[in-house]
Amino acid sequence: MIAELSGHTVLVFVGIPLLVVAVLALLVFASSIASGPRYRPGLSWWAPPVWINGPTATKPDPANLPELPAAPGTLATAGAGVARSTGGASASW
Repeated sequence: MIAELSGHTVLVFVGIPLLVVAVLALLVFASSIASGPRYRPGLSWWAPPVWINGPTATKPDPANLPELPAAPGTLATAGAGVARSTGGASASW
């Protein structure tokens, strides 16, 4: 027996599921629509650079840095009184 589909039956079995799917799709894509464009590989970067914990505006003068004390029982070398301006743990070579 073939039943006739009334307008209410179509609304319940087709309209309501389509409405639910449309609302869920809107909720899923709403955050990406609201946030705007994002960086894509291969394209130029348009935002200004931001350095987090980057270098300070002024660097200390290496000639005015205090010398480290010599270890006990070691002899002073010829360059012990000369301020170092390169190398070492500061990675400024």
